[in-house]
Amino acid sequence: MTQAYRIAVIAAFLSYSSGYAGYVMPGLLAGMIVEAVTGRLRWVSTVMDRSLVLLLAAVTLSGLGSAWRGESLGLGVLFALMAAVSIYPAARLAWEHPAAIRQVAPAWIAGAIGAAAWGIVRAPATWPSGASTPALLGTALGTTLAAAVALALGAWTVWRRPALRAALAAGLVVMVTALTLTTSRSAWIAAAIGSVIVVALTPRARLGLVLLCAASVAVAMAATQAERSWLEHRIESIPSLAANADRVAIWRGAMRMIRDHPLTGIGYGTFVRAWPQYHDEPGLEGKPTAHNVFLNFAAETGLLGLAAFLAVVGTGFAALWRRVRTSRGDPEVDGLWTGVFAAMAAVMMQQLFDATIMSWHVGYALLAVFALAGPVGSRDAHGIRVPAT
Repeated sequence: MTQAYRIAVIAAFLSYSSGYAGYVMPGLLAGMIVEAVTGRLRWVSTVMDRSLVLLLAAVTLSGLGSAWRGESLGLGVLFALMAAVSIYPAARLAWEHPAAIRQVAPAWIAGAIGAAAWGIVRAPATWPSGASTPALLGTALGTTLAAAVALALGAWTVWRRPALRAALAAGLVVMVTALTLTTSRSAWIAAAIGSVIVVALTPRARLGLVLLCAASVAVAMAATQAERSWLEHRIESIPSLAANADRVAIWRGAMRMIRDHPLTGIGYGTFVRAWPQYHDEPGLEGKPTAHNVFLNFAAETGLLGLAAFLAVVGTGFAALWRRVRTSRGDPEVDGLWTGVFAAMAAVMMQQLFDATIMSWHVGYALLAVFALAGPVGSRDAHGIRVPAT
């Protein structure tokens, strides 16, 4: 892997949290094209390859049977490109540099702190829509920040220099403050779950992590005192069915789509096209997704697509968990893999209520991180080979 190619992967993670990873991806694609033309392209197999092929097949079948065939097939081609560009460079990096997470994690965290600061600066002008960046609305920024909070907690357990820990703690405060200002309830829950996972998997640093989390939340609450009434309203609305009636109505509409098109769905990427036929309630026009990524795949690609998507996610998490287990005791990387595992768990938890990973910008990290964890036949930092299944 050339140095420029390697830097591009790290740049994608650096820009991910603010929503600009998609702008790095053409550079990664260009690198793949150059390799293909010069005969140097060698696909690095990952543990999710087979299930991903099945998912792409389901996406294609859904497009062929869709009422919006041309649009769905076109979006399917873009999805295949996005998957390839997300997976191959990251898998190459992991294959050639088993400890690549040590380079990726700092870039990812630094980018998240920058995105959080950007969101805080923009929040007063966009309130009550929430903190955002030009590329990400509040919910999507909440997704990337929830992931970064978990990763930062994991990094705190292995980055032991006092100055670095102090900087990381300060950055965590900025991220939690911005996360609060996104007003994304699902992102708050996701960040909490990701944090709990890190704490649970790191018993030797449990007290310090709990204190760090508590301090970050306390400072964030003090910093957002001016918005307290609105934030309290958002918190109180979390368990209320009445306050979430719109989300329930969208899920019901998605279930009706699945009932009408159970095997191959309505066509990948066409939820917004089909939606007018499945609702008659004012204020619910133009919904682009089912606000649940699993329902979204089931509605758009059928139960075949949902099964394939679950297989992709399942094999990806299995590879991440393997990294967590094999890295235990390594003072350089064990906390980083724990943080990455918790970060992706946080992202997928939020997808029960949103579908932000359907965006190229936000979806990049999921596939790229799974690829970092699972190149088949590669060695981890302990020299242990990653099995094919």
